[in-house]
Amino acid sequence: MAKPIGETPILTGETAIAFLKKMNAPPTKEEKAFAKELEKLRKKRRVHFKS
Repeated sequence: MAKPIGETPILTGETAIAFLKKMNAPPTKEEKAFAKELEKLRKKRRVHFKS
């Protein structure tokens, strides 16, 4: 059985500003490389069913 989801934290002040800056920043080279690697793995695991 799954654990219940905890309360969502409320961001205020400097924490909220830092979070918004991070979310609006373009992805870094490392993040792009990580996304490409995930895409490769996702394509490998795709299952095709015959009709």
